[in-house]
Amino acid sequence: MKKGLILLCAFLVSGGAWLFAQDKVLWVDRFSAGEGGKTIPAGWTLDQKTGTPVVRLEAEGGRTYVRFYSEKSSFGLRKEMSFDIKEYPYLNWKWKVSRLPEKGDFTQKDTDDQAAQVYVLFPRFPAKVNTEIVGYLWESQAKNKGKEGPSPAWSKSKVIVLQAGPERLNEWVAEKRNVYEDYKRLFKKEPPKVGGVSLYINTQHTQGVGEAFFDDIYFSKD
Repeated sequence: MKKGLILLCAFLVSGGAWLFAQDKVLWVDRFSAGEGGKTIPAGWTLDQKTGTPVVRLEAEGGRTYVRFYSEKSSFGLRKEMSFDIKEYPYLNWKWKVSRLPEKGDFTQKDTDDQAAQVYVLFPRFPAKVNTEIVGYLWESQAKNKGKEGPSPAWSKSKVIVLQAGPERLNEWVAEKRNVYEDYKRLFKKEPPKVGGVSLYINTQHTQGVGEAFFDDIYFSKD
């Protein structure tokens, strides 16, 4: 994951922002309101690291979501944003995993593969080398559920394992995290402004296969 995380930080240097605020909600994206068939959702940038990325907006039952499929590959989508996390501290999203990279284990650098990852970026100057990241993982190993700490791929990235193992495969899972509190607990200080959000999948370390789906994602005041 290291190369991709560094590229994420570099991407923030270019500037620009996208956000949509409505009362208590700050949308990252309403995938459910989109149309299936597109490869890259509007407003997002593809970060291709290794292998061939398979990412596509798909529709089922009148609802649209983003599908990621990884076979010995590593890639993600990233979107720039700029706001004070204290104003919208909660990150809300739905995700589903249908295939896990069986040998993936985030505790070791050479097995650091996950089917689904959500990252919130906090750039400090210079952003290319000084961006802190709070990450949420869907891990392969059930024993890792609930673990948190530094990512083996990037020293300024702290991750939390929300889901792990096959227990909830093929099930849409709703998540809600207080990113502001997570940042303070993990980094032991106050955060700067949010600089972006990214969604990732990778299986290149263990040469495995993973498949994940992401639905609507937004920040909220409560």
